[in-house]
Amino acid sequence: MLFRSIAYASAWMKCHHPDVFCAALLNAQPMGFYAPAQIVRDAKLHGVEVRPVCVDRSDWDCTLEPVGRFFAVRLGLRMARGLAEIDGAKILDHRPAEGYRSVARLHRLAHVSVGGLNRLAEADGFQGLGLSRRQAMWAIRGLADTSLPLFAGIDDEAEPEVALAPMTAGRQVVEDYRATGLSLRRHPVAFLRGDLRARGIVSCADLATL
Repeated sequence: MLFRSIAYASAWMKCHHPDVFCAALLNAQPMGFYAPAQIVRDAKLHGVEVRPVCVDRSDWDCTLEPVGRFFAVRLGLRMARGLAEIDGAKILDHRPAEGYRSVARLHRLAHVSVGGLNRLAEADGFQGLGLSRRQAMWAIRGLADTSLPLFAGIDDEAEPEVALAPMTAGRQVVEDYRATGLSLRRHPVAFLRGDLRARGIVSCADLATL
């Protein structure tokens, strides 16, 4: 009786509030049933917008942001694998109203460890600052957990820009899965679709028309 009630309540929530259902399941991870990538992909198939981890907008848990028929699900800082909750708390406690604006400013204001910053960069959490994954990781390389008196008077936000080769679309997806267990970009199989089609393998989408 109890399991039947839980199953019905879950099915009702998934049907009528897929945005809430998605955020709740992600915040309950690890569960041992469906992986985050499956939860997010199903939510998107049902019209839910899912937004990436962002140092300026994410809470620790996944949250809901007003957008339209459903809320958008904002991935929380918890989705960045290896990020300590204490570092997540520092980011939230010291976040300025105007946002952090740069990796160096976040490091200075929130005192997040360099290791924590790297976990965020690997999760592509600096997109809101206009930084790609590689640009953020490059910026972090100039930071340290201990102060260096010799460089104390130098403006840490005045570093010259460096042209970094952008990651390929496929590499971005691989790094997304490595850092967060999911990707909001293309499905991994999308990069193999042409080769699979050439070998006569039928996609699930095409099966309905056969």
